[in-house]
Amino acid sequence: MASRKGIMITIIMLVAISGVSFVVWFLPQNHSSSVVSDFKSELDSVKERHSLITTAIDSNLKGLLDKSMFPDEFINQTQISSTQVTSLISELVESNAPTEWQQSYGAYFESLKKYNDYLSETISLANKIKNGISSSDLNDEMSKIDALKKESDALATKSDQTRP
Repeated sequence: MASRKGIMITIIMLVAISGVSFVVWFLPQNHSSSVVSDFKSELDSVKERHSLITTAIDSNLKGLLDKSMFPDEFINQTQISSTQVTSLISELVESNAPTEWQQSYGAYFESLKKYNDYLSETISLANKIKNGISSSDLNDEMSKIDALKKESDALATKSDQTRP
């Protein structure tokens, strides 16, 4: 049979777990995101942070291509940039832009998604460089990468053109 000490420890643990569960359930949950009231400034802020990411990646890609940056280093930094771009996408989605801003926000949202595709392709390129790539394959990869960047830039321009 169980000892008196064991039963007491079990009861105390059950009470503690129940108490903590009750407190967690009872306390109000604050899941609301920040309220955006100046949609122009919000979009400008996202664009500025995207521009900083783009500048860094362009520099890193140049370093990768001229062999002054190792492929693994490039991949690590590009993965971080991709995470940052994903955060920017989430910011746009959570802002709940009003009807007059939805087209502009939507175009920039698509631009960021396309830029993330661009980042994925540059990571693929870095892996191919690490494993050895012919100059013709490198040219093909760069063509794909450039096309994705141009598409992202075109969508960003569309966002600017559709601002209220």
